[in-house]
Order: sequence, then C-alpha cells, then structure tokens
Amino acid sequence: MRIRELGHIVLQVVDLDRSIAFYRDVLGLPLVSLGSPGGRRMAFFSLGQKHHDLALVELGAGAGPNDPARAGVFHVAFKIGDEVEALREAKARIDAAGAPVLRTTEHVTTLSLYVSDPDGITVELFVDTDPATWRDQPQALGAAARPLTL
Repeated sequence: MRIRELGHIVLQVVDLDRSIAFYRDVLGLPLVSLGSPGGRRMAFFSLGQKHHDLALVELGAGAGPNDPARAGVFHVAFKIGDEVEALREAKARIDAAGAPVLRTTEHVTTLSLYVSDPDGITVELFVDTDPATWRDQPQALGAAARPLTL
C-alpha cells in the first residue's frame, strides 16, 4: 500500500451552525453540502479538487471543547498563498470577525497565523517559505520557530 495524498479531515463540533459560520464566513471555505448521515448533522467544504477537504460533524449540546492536552487533532492547516501579504489580509479578516488569534509564527518552512475555531480547535493559516529549504534540509521542519510580526 502507498498512501498518495491526504484525503480530507473531519472535525467533531458542538454547534454545527456556529462552526459553519467560522469556516465559511470567516475563513472563506466553500460549503458544498449539508447532510445528516446516521442522524448526525454534517457540513462538507471543498477547495474544488475533491468532493470535500473538510467535514464537520455535530456532536450537540453538552459536548466538551477541544482539549489540546489530550491525544487528538493538534491543529488543522490551510495554505492561503505564497506571500506574507496573504497572512496580513487573513489576520485583518480574523480580527474583524472577532475570532481569537492565538499566535503568529515564523517557522523555517512556513510563515503562520494560528487562530481558534468556536470549539477551541487550532487552525493554522500559512504561506510557504522557499520550498528548497525543506527539500534540501528536511531537518528544518523541526527547527526552532520565533514570533512573526504581521
């Protein structure tokens, strides 16, 4: 077996409508379908190349928020462009929506903006630095990061 690509990510959320508003309206992901397979409400988002890249499944009231101290999803990352200006524009949009900005980081391989979704799941919005960096020096992926000023 050879895995060829990451197919999609499914996140469990407390309030589907609130999460749709974040992923569609704040982050700009195209919502392509809503459904209720197995009686659980779901939303599907596609960036255009696959049937869906991200799906949300509603847990319902009473479910706990994401806990970054337990095993599970650490964060979900979306590439938003190739220049730091794309991050500045994203930060302005995030700030205008009142979504929490967790941090901005200059990694060796990416420039990143981390935000929190309504359930406390961390979403990374990033632009790549020179691809030769990680191709020629794969150890750069684990190199120390520093704060990024946007």
